Amino acid sequence: MSLNYRIIYIFLLFIYIYCQPIVSEDIYLGIPKEKYLIGEYSGAKIHKNRIGEGYMRPDVLEAFEKMVSAYEKDREVAKNSEKIIVKSGFRSYYDQKVIWEEKFTGKRKMKKSIESKKPEEIVSLILEYSSAPGTSRHHWGTDLDLNSFENSYFEKGGKGEFLYNWLQKNAKTYGFCQPYNEYNERDNKGYFLERWHWSYQPISSKLLGDWLDLYKEKKILLKGKFLGSETMSDEMPITYVSSINKNCKEN
Repeated sequence: MSLNYRIIYIFLLFIYIYCQPIVSEDIYLGIPKEKYLIGEYSGAKIHKNRIGEGYMRPDVLEAFEKMVSAYEKDREVAKNSEKIIVKSGFRSYYDQKVIWEEKFTGKRKMKKSIESKKPEEIVSLILEYSSAPGTSRHHWGTDLDLNSFENSYFEKGGKGEFLYNWLQKNAKTYGFCQPYNEYNERDNKGYFLERWHWSYQPISSKLLGDWLDLYKEKKILLKGKFLGSETMSDEMPITYVSSINKNCKEN
């Protein structure tokens, strides 16, 4: 092979490698897999903060900013006042444990009272909208809660109606999906409808599969780790983690 052909070959090889989709060998960003999947690490050390709005993976932030820029252009044309605001991003295992146990003990109020309820009934009530520690998609740095924790905000006539309709139409272009869509579209399993929750599918779908594999291999253990965990069957975490919008799963 002549020198010129070698140079051209090397150049084309470089372009090919450089232009490939980024599928990191280290999808766990230097954190042991078991710890990453259950949120036992410091998000501040490996994730990026979006102007004080919460941490997310660097690749997720890059895609999210592109989506926000596109939304802003359409929002201005439509003269809509609602900007995209991140209410919650990465949550550590400890963060989720605090939320869970405050709800379990009644310190943090839910839509229904826990008064006179048995532990298993309280767990079922919490699981309408909150994940058990170690099972949350927020542990992965791929999932975001936007603007409001009330579905009515995004419904017809709500302040976020334009935003929600825009996300439903355009979010997929930037890699985002809504994990908890209409309950009946998920065989009435898992968490209730969350119009505010959006996930970066190219990464989260891979992490979902890895989480399920490790749990089935008993490398992720939950019982005895937080209040009420002893009432949960072995299958319950699988049901809640896997019962998501089909558009959020691997293609």
